[in-house]
Amino acid sequence: MKTIVVGDMHQKQRPILPIVDNAIRFLGARRVVLLGDYCDDYSPNRDTTDAKKLLEGLEFQADWIDRTRGRGIQVDVLLGNHDMQYLIERQGPGTNLNCTIPAQRLLAQMNVHMAAAVDGWLATHAGLTSQFANVVLEIDTNAARSDRPSYSAESLSDQLNATFDHALFEMFERGNDEELLLLNLCGPGRGGACIPGPLWASTSELTLLGMPHLNQIIGHTPVYSVRELEEQGFRGERFMACDTFSTDFDFRPLGDGSILLADDETHEMRAVTPEEVECEWSGTC
Repeated sequence: MKTIVVGDMHQKQRPILPIVDNAIRFLGARRVVLLGDYCDDYSPNRDTTDAKKLLEGLEFQADWIDRTRGRGIQVDVLLGNHDMQYLIERQGPGTNLNCTIPAQRLLAQMNVHMAAAVDGWLATHAGLTSQFANVVLEIDTNAARSDRPSYSAESLSDQLNATFDHALFEMFERGNDEELLLLNLCGPGRGGACIPGPLWASTSELTLLGMPHLNQIIGHTPVYSVRELEEQGFRGERFMACDTFSTDFDFRPLGDGSILLADDETHEMRAVTPEEVECEWSGTC
């Protein structure tokens, strides 16, 4: 099966999702993985995102997901750090807390979760570190450093998603947000004081502290084009970076709008530009 992986959209659903539609049609993909950060086209020039723009983008995305799933295409909707702020109801970079309830409803409609496995690679928003796995998931990664690990991309994806589902239950049924907050931990690489979690890890934290024997697909950190990071883990772990839709502080595009194509038959992973599927990318909404 061919899978298309799409980086951080940050309220640019209208120009981005037609690129994905054409990629599905032209390339024969049967699965789409969205890497999170659908909310908040953030800039330090404003404290909060525009409510109308935020909700219109999420509604457009939710409708697109329903239609695409209705055509038999699998769509995995992963959570990003900007999206999490609406679930935990706390101010983050660009968060508009006036939109908390409708944003929560729309994220639930999309069936958002934490992780997906793509041809033996783990896909999350920012990447899974061994520190987070040790402390939060209670996985002994030290035992995997020289031997074959007891985990796989598939088992880690299942565990992260089960942890997230339980955290949502605790939050919305019992009013306890402690488990959700654990999933939102931020390390020094992104200005935090905790261990780097899968919504906030920087690429430097990921390459230094990544899971042994695990290749990963990430968004979160802007790159010009979808590419494999030059830095590898200590045992040769590989990292594919896909955040090509982000903009700078003046809302100018930082990337070329490419997406990742993963083919589990040939095991090829490559960038697909908008031009390849007869689309354009201007970087604006």
